[in-house]
Amino acid sequence: MADLRFSVLGPLQVRRGDTALAVGYPQQQAMLAALLLRPGRSAGGAELTEALWGEEPPGRAMSTVRTYAWRWRKALGADVAAPEVLVSCGDGYRLAVPDESIDALRAGELAAQAERAGAEGRSEHARRLLAEALALWQGVPLAGIPGPFAERQRRRLGELRIALLEQRLMYELDLGHSAQCVLELTELTAENPLRERPYALLMRALYQAGRAADALAVFRRARQVLVDELGVEPGADLTELHRRILQRDPALLPSPARTDRRVPAPAQDAGADAAPPGTPDPDGPQSVAGPERPAVLRSLPRPAQLPPSEPDFIGRERLVSAIGDALRETGRRTPAVVVLAGMGGVGKTALALHVAHRVRDAFPDGQLYADLHGGDDVPSAPEVVLATFLAALGVTAEALPEDLEARAALFRSMVDGRRLLIVLDSVRDTRQLRPLLPGAAGCAVLVTGRTRVAGLPVTVQADIDVFDSAEAVRLLGRAIGDERVRAEHAAALGLVEACGFLPLAVRIVGARLAARPQWSIASLNERLAVEWRRIDELRIGELTVEAVFELGYRQLSAQQALAFRLLAAADCADIGVAAAASMLAVDEATAEDLLETLVDTRMLASTVPGRYQYHDLLRSFARRKSAHEQPDEAVVARDRLLAFLLATACRAFQQAVPYDPIADAFGSPAAAVPGFADLAAAQAWVRAEADGARVLAAQVAAQPAAQSPAAQSDSTAGERLRHAIDLLIALSPFDLDTRYAELAATADVLVRASMASGDRRAEGRARFLRCTIALAATRLGEAETEARAAVAACREVGDTVILRQVLNDLGLIMQYLSRYDEAIHHFEEAIVLARHLGHRAGEVATTVNAALARVRGGRAAEAARMCRQVLDSPVYRQDEAGRAYAMYVLGLALHALGDYTEAVTWFGSCLTVAEHAGLRLRAAHARYRLADSLRAGGSPARALAHGERALAECEEIDAERDQGNALMVLGRILADLGRGSQARDRWQQAYALFSRLGLPDAAEAAALLEGRLEVPVEESA
Repeated sequence: MADLRFSVLGPLQVRRGDTALAVGYPQQQAMLAALLLRPGRSAGGAELTEALWGEEPPGRAMSTVRTYAWRWRKALGADVAAPEVLVSCGDGYRLAVPDESIDALRAGELAAQAERAGAEGRSEHARRLLAEALALWQGVPLAGIPGPFAERQRRRLGELRIALLEQRLMYELDLGHSAQCVLELTELTAENPLRERPYALLMRALYQAGRAADALAVFRRARQVLVDELGVEPGADLTELHRRILQRDPALLPSPARTDRRVPAPAQDAGADAAPPGTPDPDGPQSVAGPERPAVLRSLPRPAQLPPSEPDFIGRERLVSAIGDALRETGRRTPAVVVLAGMGGVGKTALALHVAHRVRDAFPDGQLYADLHGGDDVPSAPEVVLATFLAALGVTAEALPEDLEARAALFRSMVDGRRLLIVLDSVRDTRQLRPLLPGAAGCAVLVTGRTRVAGLPVTVQADIDVFDSAEAVRLLGRAIGDERVRAEHAAALGLVEACGFLPLAVRIVGARLAARPQWSIASLNERLAVEWRRIDELRIGELTVEAVFELGYRQLSAQQALAFRLLAAADCADIGVAAAASMLAVDEATAEDLLETLVDTRMLASTVPGRYQYHDLLRSFARRKSAHEQPDEAVVARDRLLAFLLATACRAFQQAVPYDPIADAFGSPAAAVPGFADLAAAQAWVRAEADGARVLAAQVAAQPAAQSPAAQSDSTAGERLRHAIDLLIALSPFDLDTRYAELAATADVLVRASMASGDRRAEGRARFLRCTIALAATRLGEAETEARAAVAACREVGDTVILRQVLNDLGLIMQYLSRYDEAIHHFEEAIVLARHLGHRAGEVATTVNAALARVRGGRAAEAARMCRQVLDSPVYRQDEAGRAYAMYVLGLALHALGDYTEAVTWFGSCLTVAEHAGLRLRAAHARYRLADSLRAGGSPARALAHGERALAECEEIDAERDQGNALMVLGRILADLGRGSQARDRWQQAYALFSRLGLPDAAEAAALLEGRLEVPVEESA
């Protein structure tokens, strides 16, 4: 225990010596955090559930907490001959670890030591202690940990860090270290604009560094922020410090007794408020110095070129504050350059003008503005922009230099020593921007454009995204009135979503509705719901979304424009490089280069490395361009993607079912795709592409009319539909449990499309797919109907491969419905077909299914012999999923025969294999059956821990039928332990689950509740 160390000042970490221990899921981490940071390191059950879930914990919260406690005991106490670290305490737990092992408590102790040292006048020692405490922070405290307790602690520890940092910086200033404090304090005020103490420290640091004017400017900035944001004047301490700086109070300088870094006091003149020689007037303009003005000047005017800002500007509060602080920042050696980049219509110009007007008082020498027309075919030439700027600064026409370099040099000379704000809107690239940048540190530049700026000294680059839903609805309310929005709030949400939360689009629909008060929001929402009309609907007068997108489109090369159009053909939420390469008919390197250039021009987005996506309105625009420029290209691109996905899915299927040639039965086109190194690689690909494959299959089935007649014939359309169905069948061996609802809807569309086409082969496969999805979701009635329809269609057209699969599923359905003889009949026919087809893995898997039906039908000895024969088969040497299943059924058979000791052995082996292979559901099966065999063998206490953990695992993966089975087992264990009331609660929960799912297991739960019988309930595949 002594060598355990816990870190909460960042992501949760637990170390034993130099070894990092696994910390489990975020919810599990939340439990440990609640114990680590509570007084006495203990918490009762109610405190823990509140800490993890707040006021609405799940129904079995304490069961889950006990599971987490079991995991932490295992993690913290493994292989250590020491007292138990996590100790039960009433209905809760206590963590028996010393304070010094927890970094947050160590930080608090160091802070207390620093306070004592400071009180004793030992400033250097106090500073070192605070620096040591601050070094313990490794990021956001408890990063990624959910729950209200963790959120409260994050706020508390964040406040503690800022307080310690302020105290350390105070000691730094006492010691005379002002120069190195200025940058740190500038960042601290930017991060915490409403805290007064960082402003005070920054003012002290600047004053000690001989920069009294900058210190006074900080006060003005602080006052503006406090008044604008809170409506209050600065507090007494900040106001008093401002007065003392104006009076050049020497007491603000570091004491010689505390530091050997002597900072000379500013010189004083006769007036109390007079500045030392050479100090600029903090409240006056800092113009070109010297007794003579250059001859090229008419005067030194103060330009004020900013266009008005949007009167209804809303949102982006944090970004506005951060950009404003970066522009106002004083003490820089180079001008502040802030770049706002984003797609067309996202509101870059509105944001830039809003910020520019907020900070204009910080630039007493004026503001320059230019629209560089970066999206136009012919953008503004920098020499032309410089001519307008120089004229605004007083340069006469006859004195204007001819060439770009001379104009840029004169511009830099003109602004030197001045505080000017320069707004450059819609910049195309670095070449256009570079000559327009000043050299004066007192100036600031605010740039907008579609792309980021590279190769220039940029202070801040901000990517401007679309609004969130709340901001978009607020903007709509500004246009049409909040009452109108409240009256149709759901429709308003739908409308801004149809606009893709793009500010320009929201402004347009708001303007249309404002001009048509008789229209409902829902009526305009319906007009935008039709994708091919959406771009046309987003216009009012000369303001259109299409025009903005067109500007970006015209900047693309021919190859980029083609890629932009083709990739929009598929409805996929995002697309990977390999899939994009297939659509574009290029190699992956070329495809990635094209995709990245489209991201740079903001025509695509990339939120995850290697995957790309459209804004919804840009996808609609791209499809519109494709339909106008080359009507057939979208169908061709979509067919290429379908061919690629099906061929790759077949390769993945071969990894999942390595011994069966079933993939040969899919209508896989001759697309050259690489194989997968192992099952894990195949699973990773499926996780990335399954959603896109499902959406594409639905798109193929639902939009035949949208496909160009020139690009297809009846046979082509039929082949396309078959490929779409086979694609989803090829993915079916993989864990798609989180997509049941979406898959079911897609299967419905495929069934309807195949029936409409009269293709019985396609219909049989589509119905098999729908049966498989319904079976996985325990919709047994629907699964049986679809299975029988699929059997009939497959027999009719001789589709033997799918017929074998359907018969296997039909056997499982009968088994779930307790019709065991019928289940065995279907399994045996499927086994005969598998032998005929040479599907060895399929034969073995169905044999185990048949063995399970025999266990449940009272023929356990026969089932045990079948499982032992299967486990000796070479087919299962590499098939971990199949081997785990056979072990599981053998354990069930042995349990039914009363051989509980050997049943425990086989369930334990199944659990090991399943956990190693990442088979979460099978591992949960094995665990609650292991618990049942331990109970039956006379070890109910050991059984209880496994049973509770199994239930928690079933809940985590939302396997409802298995939750019922785990509840049944737990009820038996609790009954054996003499806890009858708790046992009945578990059986009652199981009865409710089974009844809702329509399973016959409900009768057995009812019998246990009534005390009529105790019959072991076994689990199927």
